[in-house]
Amino acid sequence: MVEFIQMKGRLLALALLVFPLGVAGQSARDEIRQNPALAAGKYYAYQEPQTKYAPAPAGYEPFYISSFARHGSRYLTKEKKYVQPMQALLKAGDEGRLTPDGRRALKVVVSLAEEAEGRYGELTPKGAEQHRRLVDRMYANYPQVFEDGIHVDARSTYKTRAFLSLAAACVELKGLNPKLNVTTETSEHDAWYIKYKNPLYEALHMENVDSVYRAVDSVYIHPERLMKQLFNDSVYVAENIDAKKLMADLFELHGISQSSYSQPDLGFLFTEDELYDMWQRNNFEWYYEKGPSPLSDACMYRLERNLLRNFIETADTVIASGKNAVSLRFGHDTNLAPLAALMGMNQLTTATTDWEKIADTYRTYRIIPMCGNVQLVFYRKKDNDDILMKALLNEREVILPVKTDKAPYYHWEDVKKYWMGLIESIVLP
Repeated sequence: MVEFIQMKGRLLALALLVFPLGVAGQSARDEIRQNPALAAGKYYAYQEPQTKYAPAPAGYEPFYISSFARHGSRYLTKEKKYVQPMQALLKAGDEGRLTPDGRRALKVVVSLAEEAEGRYGELTPKGAEQHRRLVDRMYANYPQVFEDGIHVDARSTYKTRAFLSLAAACVELKGLNPKLNVTTETSEHDAWYIKYKNPLYEALHMENVDSVYRAVDSVYIHPERLMKQLFNDSVYVAENIDAKKLMADLFELHGISQSSYSQPDLGFLFTEDELYDMWQRNNFEWYYEKGPSPLSDACMYRLERNLLRNFIETADTVIASGKNAVSLRFGHDTNLAPLAALMGMNQLTTATTDWEKIADTYRTYRIIPMCGNVQLVFYRKKDNDDILMKALLNEREVILPVKTDKAPYYHWEDVKKYWMGLIESIVLP
């Protein structure tokens, strides 16, 4: 009975850590209502979590950190994402078809486009700062790991924004402790796991992608009110404007404005319901393309098999060495989202055919914000072979589908057995 009460207490404490008091059980709609910035989803600018960690079991000390982090805040990846909505508004303005809010929106779009010119897809100064602060907290939270001379192995994809995120983090770490042995690598050599792609697998499981998105857009994108806010002539809109596309483009620009320190946003264009619906549309896209959606056979997250195997093999190598170490991987949202799901974090593999229930377990702003990250922190105890591990998603302790008597800490051998079973069951073309 005493053990049951203790276990119940641990689980309650974990629930409060994973879902802080006041947020537990809160719907995505309520979260976005309270903090409209969350509607940006994958463009949400990373915020330091306000949470406390559960203390490690007595005698256990951290010795190894293994992570995968998305690059920090960036500009939109293509010039046309700025130019197309800007041209649509400029043309309307030249013909006197814009309302005062339309002219205001044009000024914001022009400002965003001017800053991004020649920098498409690149890391913003805010993005670099996010990664500096992330390793600052890592260093402060687990000082025992960062002994003089330990090896910090940092690798990134060959995308400039990922490498610059790596550079920001590594320069910061060397500043914190110049005696760290930091090595870096950015090349095609690691693409097989750090930026794995399988177009054939995606094609097999998303063969109805066009019809799916037509249906999704019909449910979530309703531009009629917004067009009246932007334009003073409905006939002009009907003849010259792709209303759904313009609404989606402006919503994307609204989200990316968070990537800069001092850019205005387009929040004045969207009602509370529109913000939520547009977020739902994008959240559906990620659930469908990288998650457990039944419409894509509930399997897309399995594409991160290689990355998960790399986590396991690297951890076992470090454990066998008996030394402290840090493994830092820098990549993209397209790998982070399925990795977190494949690891089984916070029920991210929950499949549902009810589109309104997707957000019960799957919320992009919780999974893949700019600088989003997965961290595995390993612990050992003197004269004890049992290795413990806790998993963090965006620096918050998470629940894994593995039994444990020390939640949120898990016995590494139990987690490894579960993950290896998943890996060995996945067959990719």
